[in-house]
Amino acid sequence: MISINQQFILIIPLFILSLTVVIMMLSISLKRNHHINAAIAFLGFILALFSLYFVAQVEEVDITPLLRVDRYSIFYTSLVILASLSTCIFSYPWIKRYSKNREEFYLLITLSTLGGAVLASANHFASLFIGIELLSLPLAGLVGYGVNVGCSLEATLKYTILSIAASAFLLFGIALVYAHTGTLSFDECIFMQNNSLSSQALMIVGFALMIVSFGFKLSLVPFHLWTPDVYQGAPSSVGVFLASASKIAVFSVLMRLFIYTSIINFEGIYFALSILAVASMLFGNLMALRQKNIKRILGYSSVAHFGYLLITLIVVKDPELSLESSAVYLVSYLLSTLGAFGVMSLIADTRNDFSEVLSSFRGLFWSNPVLATAMTITMFSLAGIPMTLGFIGKFYLISLGLHAHLWSVTAAIVLGSSIGLYYYLRIIINLYLSPQASVQHLSPQHHATSELSGVVVISCAALSVILGVYPQPIIELAQFIKL
Repeated sequence: MISINQQFILIIPLFILSLTVVIMMLSISLKRNHHINAAIAFLGFILALFSLYFVAQVEEVDITPLLRVDRYSIFYTSLVILASLSTCIFSYPWIKRYSKNREEFYLLITLSTLGGAVLASANHFASLFIGIELLSLPLAGLVGYGVNVGCSLEATLKYTILSIAASAFLLFGIALVYAHTGTLSFDECIFMQNNSLSSQALMIVGFALMIVSFGFKLSLVPFHLWTPDVYQGAPSSVGVFLASASKIAVFSVLMRLFIYTSIINFEGIYFALSILAVASMLFGNLMALRQKNIKRILGYSSVAHFGYLLITLIVVKDPELSLESSAVYLVSYLLSTLGAFGVMSLIADTRNDFSEVLSSFRGLFWSNPVLATAMTITMFSLAGIPMTLGFIGKFYLISLGLHAHLWSVTAAIVLGSSIGLYYYLRIIINLYLSPQASVQHLSPQHHATSELSGVVVISCAALSVILGVYPQPIIELAQFIKL
């Protein structure tokens, strides 16, 4: 039996994030101070990240029937917290100049991070729903934080309405699964392939409805329509969180759910996921070809990337290889996303005329070669070019598809990656073209790379190359993850 002290150690990260939320609420109510609340958020994330080291020393255990703390949850919680910390770092210069209430931004980020941490440890449909709502509701406020800027209000409305619709699908699906199994625990909702179709109908329909909800959260085709508009309307720093932390958290609980319930054994679910994967890979990349706004390009790119990741769910019958592949790929995706959005945030902070179109990046190399090089590396990694971690991630997914004899899905990965190479190279080429006289570029005297945001961007780019050349550390870490 696990002692109370061990259980307390295991929930320390959640406790720290919850305490950070309470302290920020008290701080805001007593006296508004942007610097104090930013410091509280930074300190809370750093302490929560540091506490995961001590949690990893304790054996995996269930904390009530709702949460399971194991290597898997520790790994994905750390990714969510790293993405949240980077979001705060990128947001600080923009929020500092914001004319309205600034302190609530960090409160919303911390609340959403707490939801992501709950999702990473969720072992029960109740904690799954609580985690998703705690993750999604603050995001609606974050997307529309700059409500008077551009199409921020439109993005907020779209995200909020579709998020509510996704939650309705999820609740209905959970209700149908509960009607069939009489339990809400993942461990006990085991799909028995030898049972008749009629006896499994409620469970199959319930999981189908839940897949629709997860499709909205992960921007899978055809549930992706909100993605480019919300990415464009949200502040660049919020786009970091939206593209990385929120999706990584949702994918982590989806993987756990599929492994524990074995629902993939049903051919209908298997076929539906294959269709979603192929459609997301191809449609996401094809639509990105037509975009001129870099946020919309990255939005459609994320559709394609999580289409690639679906292959790890389709082949979840071999959980060790699926877990290893998804872990490596998500780390590469996180580093590339942080680097790309970080460069955008840095340029937006130093340029009043930054319009997020590709022409705004023209000639960046001639005014700030370090940022241009970092952007080039992140684009190469997203495209899966050798010598970057993105290539290692793509190699894992293709190997996984070949191992499972998924020829059509594997061919879609190769074809989608080939299409994606075009628009990633289009961004890179703009960085090295001669600058236009009519466009104001970063001043060479502005040492953006000396700031903390620049350090994060350069670190992400450097890690993408280092782990791409020598991937053994990340491979060993991925092999360490087990369910």
